[in-house]
Amino acid sequence: MEYRRLGRTNLNVSCVGFGGAPMGLDNYLEPYEAQNSRDVVIDSLHTALDKGLNYMDTAQGYGNGLGESIIGAVLKERRHEAYIATKVPSNLGYDDVIRSVDASLKHLQTDYIDVMQFHGGYLTEEDYKRIVNDGPLDALKRCQEQGKIRFIGITNEVPDHVLLWSIRSGSFDVIQVRYNLFYQGAADPIIPEAAKHDVGVVVMRPLTSQSLYRFMKRVAPESLKTVNPHQIALDFVLSNPDVSVAICGMRTIREVLDNVSTVDEKEWRWDFKLDRGQGGVQF
Repeated sequence: MEYRRLGRTNLNVSCVGFGGAPMGLDNYLEPYEAQNSRDVVIDSLHTALDKGLNYMDTAQGYGNGLGESIIGAVLKERRHEAYIATKVPSNLGYDDVIRSVDASLKHLQTDYIDVMQFHGGYLTEEDYKRIVNDGPLDALKRCQEQGKIRFIGITNEVPDHVLLWSIRSGSFDVIQVRYNLFYQGAADPIIPEAAKHDVGVVVMRPLTSQSLYRFMKRVAPESLKTVNPHQIALDFVLSNPDVSVAICGMRTIREVLDNVSTVDEKEWRWDFKLDRGQGGVQF
């Protein structure tokens, strides 16, 4: 397993993180019931830890705490082996943010959380101003002072001004953004700006939410016999040295082993440079 520094947190994180959405949400990319998959996921988490994956990303919103509870059941005996990143809803006020943090601590069966993030989907300017000015950020800082959380982050699907403001504000140690072979918008300026300010970069949807696989299956199905779209997608994201960790949603042991094998082979085949004019990548 390869490890990278998560910005100024100085956490030494595995470059692939265990994404907790599938363990808490029903029918995430395929039909299944999350509650009935609990034992499967627990085995997968133990396998991930055994293979060196040490960054666990979840959220209270993944099954109303179910995802956090499953991670907690595993890490209560192996807490020193992993970093936990979870999230609070971005629409809460001061008191509710603190209550959300306390609920996450209970679900996770731990007395501290390494990275607590505001859970953004498509945050607007108004959302950002409310988080920063109307109490939510102050609530997380209070929890930080109390030792409940170590670092503060924010997530957003869109690589826009909200993340730039967050990076430049000095208040956020980590950002999480969508970045993959199909959606390269974060390549410039978000990721370079984060590197400039020593903010850790966590990537969501590195595997394109199976879009690359579906595209290849429809357009060139024969290519799937010799080309692994999963590896191509993950290699692309991890070829960017300023990406600290790529979060891959996992539920089964096979998915864990597939992700680990991709990293262990270390075939970063993408040799790219940032195209400042287009905000994308040239090959």
